[in-house]
Amino acid sequence: MVAWRRRATRETEIAGVAIPAEAKLLIVSASANHDSRHFENGDFLDIYRDSAAEHLTFGYGNHQCMGKNFARLEMRIFIEELSRRLPHMRLSEDQQFSYLPNLAFRGPQQLLVEWDPALNPERSDPALVDRRVSFPIGAPSSKEIARTVRVADITEAADGIRILHLEDPDGLALPAWSPGAHVDLVAGEFSRKYSLCGNPSDPGYTIAVLREDKGRGGSCFIHDKVTKGMTLRLRGPKNYFRLEEQADRHVLIAGGIGITPIIAMADRLKQLGRDYTVHYCGRSRRAMAFADRLLAEHGARAVLHVSEEGSRADLASIVAGCGKSGARIHACGPARLLDSLGELCANLPEGTLRSELFVTDASGAAQPGDTAFEVELEDSDLNLTVPAGQTLLEVVRAAGIDVPSDCEEGLCGSCEVRVLEGGVDHRDRVLSASERAEGGRMMACCSRAKGLKLRLAL
Repeated sequence: MVAWRRRATRETEIAGVAIPAEAKLLIVSASANHDSRHFENGDFLDIYRDSAAEHLTFGYGNHQCMGKNFARLEMRIFIEELSRRLPHMRLSEDQQFSYLPNLAFRGPQQLLVEWDPALNPERSDPALVDRRVSFPIGAPSSKEIARTVRVADITEAADGIRILHLEDPDGLALPAWSPGAHVDLVAGEFSRKYSLCGNPSDPGYTIAVLREDKGRGGSCFIHDKVTKGMTLRLRGPKNYFRLEEQADRHVLIAGGIGITPIIAMADRLKQLGRDYTVHYCGRSRRAMAFADRLLAEHGARAVLHVSEEGSRADLASIVAGCGKSGARIHACGPARLLDSLGELCANLPEGTLRSELFVTDASGAAQPGDTAFEVELEDSDLNLTVPAGQTLLEVVRAAGIDVPSDCEEGLCGSCEVRVLEGGVDHRDRVLSASERAEGGRMMACCSRAKGLKLRLAL
């Protein structure tokens, strides 16, 4: 169903909009695709959107269209074959668009295109027509959806930190993004997450990459192998670390390379004229990217805490008073910094602290004491067993249950499922202490049952 028609049985309010009793409602499910809380830059048509598989045009969960996978298959075949056979096809110039008068669908009555048959690829390669391609049925994996970008320039930001300036190879503007957003950069065999730290109005993207010689190899590959002019693949942007712009006051805290999302937030708050302070912690100024820009552009609102200079951050003093003033704390940095802030903010109002960690501490990985447990999926009427060596996410997906995910390391929160009954062994870096105590949610990619069974709303 594309839309539902309903009648309000009583006066109510939805998202600040008053709904009078007896009002006739047209509920269009596809409008949820424009919800900026989930779909970054939702008004832009982007076939490489990382959350393309999560669109609600065909409904979702129990209310999804049974034929949606066939519709996806047909559209994929159509688009891929059309672009393969007629890559030089273009819109006819100077045409005027008129749209279908329809409540449920919006589209032009006609779309004029043109191409030169003499340039058709099969003229030079007849085998192109006989090509056979496998088109799997089902929702596309978000990890298969990636755009091509070119490295426009590479600069040095600090000791061991390189700045990559990325652009669209065809000169188009890359999709807009908001502070806190990141991209997954695919370089060689590595896929790594990097916060966007340039100007959101720029047509290209800017990321900063810290070389980690003892890491998993991705940063070293980028430092040693990636050069100007090279093309890479990129997923996103996506944003799990949104800036709460409407707060009365903002305290931004960055540790090391965690400055990348924080400086974008500071730029936005300055643009809005908000009350904010930025605290930037690092071992030495030589290793602190954007330190000079932060001081030059944010003046007295920026405070550097440099261990080498004896000015370590007093986190307790920084956090003091945030609860009473209605301040929001946004922090990004190493686990020890975020853990300390979590302890200091434990008694502050829920939501005071928002943090982001890009490097997992492997707490969600299989552990020696893990045992199998049962899960009852209430909505699907299924009972499954999660073995000691597998995750809940892997098991439910194998049973055909569609659960979105991204990092699969317990960092992003995209694989959250609702818990109806049973204790949870939380291993994520997403839920707060109070959310864990409530026990109503868990991350399917890493968390497990404390006991022998869980009942889930799946």
